[in-house]
Amino acid sequence: KFKFVLDYKIKELKRQIEPRETEIASMKNQIKEMDRELEQFHRSNAQLDLMIGELRKKLDSMQQTIVGQRKRIGDQESVVSRFKSELHECVQFIQEPERLRTCVAHLHKQHVHREVPHREMDPNVTHEYHRHKDYLERTFTTLKEKFAMDVDSHSAENMRVMHDNMSLIREINKQREANRGTKGVLQTKIASLQRLRLAKSHQQLRSAGGAGSTAVMAAEMESNRTRIQALRSAVMELEGRLSQQQEEQRPISREILPPMDGAVPQSM
Repeated sequence: KFKFVLDYKIKELKRQIEPRETEIASMKNQIKEMDRELEQFHRSNAQLDLMIGELRKKLDSMQQTIVGQRKRIGDQESVVSRFKSELHECVQFIQEPERLRTCVAHLHKQHVHREVPHREMDPNVTHEYHRHKDYLERTFTTLKEKFAMDVDSHSAENMRVMHDNMSLIREINKQREANRGTKGVLQTKIASLQRLRLAKSHQQLRSAGGAGSTAVMAAEMESNRTRIQALRSAVMELEGRLSQQQEEQRPISREILPPMDGAVPQSM
């Protein structure tokens, strides 16, 4: 009987132990997983520590480089500023070639401590340079020839215009001389007509006398004035026609014409 009870209790205890063993096994598996994750985290932390160390070294080296570059930039700026001031002093001798040459040589000796290396140019750049040079030379030659042709054509045109102007000036002088002669003849005729009218009026005054002769004299004087005015109008009309002909025949020219031989006609 005791054996039966003990067996039953043992079986009960085994039934109670089995789920706990299963739970313990699952927890062991979880612990193993967590251990593996912890190892991975440790390895990751170690790698991150190494990366942080390398980055800190790079940062320190970059900071040192920056400090060195800043110092170099400051030195270069001071050199450039000093060179500008010395160059400004050299510019003061721009009107004195000897002193300017001496000052520039001193600047070169002071600031250039090594020869500048002569680098070979890229063949493509050299080819492009020669191509542009040839094109510009051809363009310059073409423009020079065109300019020479234009100068020759303009010179020939100017000579033609000058000859035309000289011919017109000679014609104008001849016409002015003719007008001057016509004007003198007209003035002579007017003067003789006035003298004749005046003599006739005096004669009529002497012969007739009285109020009637005064009226006749006034009529004669008015007739003389009318004829004189008509003659003056004819002279002015002739002068106007002559001026109009001169304006129509005058060519457009930019050349300076020689002075005219004839004098300007006198006004009445």
